[in-house]
Amino acid sequence: MTSSVYIVRFKDDATPADVSKIKEDLLNSGAEITHEYTLIKAVAVKLPDAEISTLEAHPSVAQIEKDQEVKAY
Repeated sequence: MTSSVYIVRFKDDATPADVSKIKEDLLNSGAEITHEYTLIKAVAVKLPDAEISTLEAHPSVAQIEKDQEVKAY
């Protein structure tokens, strides 16, 4: 099973309890939270690609995108 790192951004109206529950569920499923962002309500998480659709369906998740290197020219 292939795993990747994804940025999971939470909706603005997601409560701290909502975010904590999602993070707890991710950790319990074997995912690894690699970074917690402070300027935006989001985390970077390494998880199997097959689990993305379940996470996307969560009502407190606004967006999920694959983490990738960004270069400035």
